[in-house]
Amino acid sequence: MTNLPRLTVRYKMWKNSLYKWDSWIANRHKKEKECDTWCKFIIDNLDPGTTAVYNSGGMFFTDFIKDIVVIESYPGPVSVPGMQYIRQGAARSSELGAKFYQEFDNLIMINPIALKYQSSIVEFLTIPGISRAGYKPNIMEWMKPGAKIFLSTSDWHLYYDRLRFTVNDMVDQQLAELKALNIDCVYRQIEPVNDDIENGNIKLVLSLPTRV
Repeated sequence: MTNLPRLTVRYKMWKNSLYKWDSWIANRHKKEKECDTWCKFIIDNLDPGTTAVYNSGGMFFTDFIKDIVVIESYPGPVSVPGMQYIRQGAARSSELGAKFYQEFDNLIMINPIALKYQSSIVEFLTIPGISRAGYKPNIMEWMKPGAKIFLSTSDWHLYYDRLRFTVNDMVDQQLAELKALNIDCVYRQIEPVNDDIENGNIKLVLSLPTRV
């Protein structure tokens, strides 16, 4: 006899924070795949080359992008082909899996739960360590020089003093920190927090320096 929750419960717990997962499931048996405005914008503005999707339920994008690598933090209780994992085994954090180095021309992250409780977007992108999703590597090391990062998130995933700063103030500060690393913001959209719960109300496109 086991104390583990039933398979369906474990599956729901695993996919709960992967915000595009349910949209991928909904599209699976549709002849005409549905794509929301933000994701269509991403698809239309990708640079040529290889695209990665991280911590997002990225199987959604496999219906629209050919040269794509879907990366999640660790395997779920139901085997789904087509994904790579930072952590191969869910039981031990030391059991590391996929590693990448300057392999991607584009990176998509839709409401990544790994960003939650990080002190800044810079910390999220550059400092490996424990995150809400489990172990998070240095994401910047994945990217080729000059690559694009498409990041959307809810402002509730970002830590800041809401009594002193507006969302726009906070984003200005985050972008200034990124600019100090020669990471430019080439697209910015901020909406009310409940307008796009699936993708997040802060939508950014970042352009990495062509030389490290």
